Amino acid sequence: MQSLNNYVASYLDRVRSLETGPQVRDWSHYFKTIKDLRAQIFSNTVDNAHIVLQIDNAHLAADDFRIKYETELAMCQSVENDIHGLCKVIDDTNVTRLQLETEIEALKEELLFRKKNHEEEVKGLQAQIASSGLTMEVDAPKS
Repeated sequence: MQSLNNYVASYLDRVRSLETGPQVRDWSHYFKTIKDLRAQIFSNTVDNAHIVLQIDNAHLAADDFRIKYETELAMCQSVENDIHGLCKVIDDTNVTRLQLETEIEALKEELLFRKKNHEEEVKGLQAQIASSGLTMEVDAPKS
């Protein structure tokens, strides 16, 4: 019971002290600290915004480079495919050229063979004409 009385007495003393009037405290020395902290917060907020902007710009630049790389890669692969196709065409053309050169050589040999046979036939016919006693004159001019 005694402790309860002490508690009530201390409560009443506290109420009387508050009723006597508000105590005026000087908070002005905290205002400078608050102002400095607000300035630091603002500065850090601006710095963070700059960093976020730089990160966004870096992401955009990376995306641009990725798109350019993919485009260049596609063009490179297309050109490589074209080159491989043209190499195949060149190989086919070289094979065809070699075949045609072989055919030309065969035709030249055949032409020489036929000229030789023609000359032999002409000589044989001239010999037959000469031995048969028939004379033949040609009135056409030589071309």
